[in-house]
Amino acid sequence: MEEKNIYDLFYSGQLDLFIIEGENQLRQNDQDVTLWTHLAIAYHDQAFYEGHEAIFDVIQEKMIPYFQKALAIEPDNETTLYHILNYVLDNQATLAQIGRPKFHITEGNKGLFIEYAKKLIASPNMSGYGHNYLTNIYEGLQDDTAMLPVLEASIDFVKETFKNERETLDHNFSIFWIKKIYLLDRTKQINESNILALMEADFKHFISSNEMNYVDLAEIAYENKAIDLALQILLKLIKGENSAVHIHQELVKWHTRFEELIAEGYEHPEVFYYQLIIERNYSEEIGIPLDYYYLHALKLVDAYPDSYVGYHFAAAYLYDEGQYAAAIPHLTMVGERKWNATSWRRLVECTFIANGTVYDQVPTFHDLPRECYNEAVALSDFIHSQDNLTTVDQSALQLLVLELYRQAYDAFKEYFEQNKYESDYFGGSHNRAMNCNNLALAYKAAGELEICYAIATEGLSYSDFEELHFTRADALSALEDYVRLEEVLQQYFDTYQISLEATLEQQAFTSEEDEEAEDTESVIFPPCYRMLMHQIDVEYQLGRSTNIQSRAQQLLEFIYKFYIDHPNLDDYQYRDFEASKNGIEHIIYQMIEHDNLAQRISYYEQMAKQYPHEAQPQYVLMQLYNEKSNYKSMNLAAQKYLKNKPEFIIDNFDKAKTLYLIVKSHYYLTEFSAGIEIFQTYENWVQSVMEPNDYVLWLKFGIELFAENGDINEVNKYVNVFNGIYQQCDWGYDDDVESVKLAEAYANYKTGNLKKAHNLLDEVLAYSDHSPLADEYKRTWKKPGFFSGFKF
Repeated sequence: MEEKNIYDLFYSGQLDLFIIEGENQLRQNDQDVTLWTHLAIAYHDQAFYEGHEAIFDVIQEKMIPYFQKALAIEPDNETTLYHILNYVLDNQATLAQIGRPKFHITEGNKGLFIEYAKKLIASPNMSGYGHNYLTNIYEGLQDDTAMLPVLEASIDFVKETFKNERETLDHNFSIFWIKKIYLLDRTKQINESNILALMEADFKHFISSNEMNYVDLAEIAYENKAIDLALQILLKLIKGENSAVHIHQELVKWHTRFEELIAEGYEHPEVFYYQLIIERNYSEEIGIPLDYYYLHALKLVDAYPDSYVGYHFAAAYLYDEGQYAAAIPHLTMVGERKWNATSWRRLVECTFIANGTVYDQVPTFHDLPRECYNEAVALSDFIHSQDNLTTVDQSALQLLVLELYRQAYDAFKEYFEQNKYESDYFGGSHNRAMNCNNLALAYKAAGELEICYAIATEGLSYSDFEELHFTRADALSALEDYVRLEEVLQQYFDTYQISLEATLEQQAFTSEEDEEAEDTESVIFPPCYRMLMHQIDVEYQLGRSTNIQSRAQQLLEFIYKFYIDHPNLDDYQYRDFEASKNGIEHIIYQMIEHDNLAQRISYYEQMAKQYPHEAQPQYVLMQLYNEKSNYKSMNLAAQKYLKNKPEFIIDNFDKAKTLYLIVKSHYYLTEFSAGIEIFQTYENWVQSVMEPNDYVLWLKFGIELFAENGDINEVNKYVNVFNGIYQQCDWGYDDDVESVKLAEAYANYKTGNLKKAHNLLDEVLAYSDHSPLADEYKRTWKKPGFFSGFKF
């Protein structure tokens, strides 16, 4: 068999055939380094599912001999050196973890493996692996004397090699540093003061996903009477995940320990922060009431009035209890002492809830970049949770979010480029990219689309966070920059290997499977649909395709079908669904907007019939029926639109426009009471969201409805509002003013104020192009006679 075909067997998983063919080839030519190496790995993969001890046997019987055959031919082959050390040390470590220790590397053969590791260290491309493997070799041999200089050499290596790459430096430094600390503590190779000096100097650079490392470090500090250092370590620990029960127990143990130390006279500004945060989160484990930390915080306010800690936690309790007004003074006191992003964010929320005002002072924070980012996310969530926000308040609050993301952006820059702040395991490059995405979205909301695009593009240089691609595409779409959008889309599709045809084919296949299975798990709306929507828009705008309308229709119907198959999307996924659907709906609307009215109505009536749960066909139909003055159908379409469009996602303008058309249709259908009911129900809300030029149209129909019912008080009330807007905006006389005057005249006529009615008519008749209705009113409105009240 040809060499190429042999490796096809390997990579396709046909390991038995690969081994047979490979062994045959080696009998003919035993100098093939690549084949020896691949055969060794094939034997491993063949035994993989038989367990770690079976793998141990395969490594002994096949892998080590085969790797060594390859190295006998090519002693410095980096790939083979890497694999022999990687497989051997990984299996050895795994067996130790499961309590079945067996050793590939022993006192008898250690020299050989040490030499392999040193060869990797000498290789510029593999030095890091070599240092790691050499450390692991001595660790497995429990050779503490030889291990210390190896660890120190490894630390020096990573400090020099990664000096300009903070995240990589922190991760690699921490691996070797914690082993050095454990070694020094266990063997006492240096005295207590030296190990403490080492910990105090370097702990700020230490990060780990293993939270017990922090617990162990705190214990070492405590045993050496370095209480301040132990506190510093624990304060870093509580900024981690802290989800494991054994970590909760350790945190509570330290709460008790600090309580004893405080009773003996220990004072440190942050020890009270530690105590209160543990009391707040682990009251059950400690055995104290839920409000214990609040009472404790109040005592600290009295005892240490210059410290921020008591105020911070007193406010936290009141905030959690919904006592927002009571929390504000405490939060203000925090700011006068030492702002943190959490207290400030709570102050913004409390001020808005309690007073209805936006606290617009944004201090400079010194929190970790990740903490600023998290608080910006929390504030953004708060804004989204508020119903009926005015446009002014919405804008003011969004500016605060933007500023907080901006501070996080600057802090991340200082963290990575100037080595400011302590090292943070959870605040790496991916977190930085996520902050860039949210900052870009905040700029987008503020209308700064070019800055949005630039920040999102920068974010991709830190991590290939998929949402950054979406944000860039959305910004360029809003800018109608289809040339750059085409480039951005191509980058996305190349990265994720996506095409419209393949996606739709896969969706069709998935839908068939879904029909056979109960949909019990949370469903994720395919994010690529959003980008496919943009791709169709680009092709349409740049004339890239001749069958673009059919492709657009195909994508739209697949999106519709997705929701039919998965009607229980959560709110977050529904937003993604809506964004993609609305985009493709708008493109199709553009494609057919030049068709005649009957054709457009026919298309949307068909879509409404085929997809009765969808909102957009009804939204377009109500406007098309309005053009045709088909008010009955317009009213029904508008009602269906509001029913189909979830309240949490509906745009204020769209909702207000729909309500306006409903009120208008009731007027023309002479359903005056129904129209008045809608008008009165939504008037205050519509006033808060509509621009003046739209709001006066709403008022006009409200006035006309009240006039038909003869409700002169309501007519007068809203005429004053209507006229006030025209005055304030310095608008001249127009058809809407004329309609309002005629309605006002009609209401006065119906309520017996004939003189005022005719005065208003005369104002209308003074214009040469007045409505014929004014002439009719002038001709027919007479003072009622004596017998007019009798009916015969």
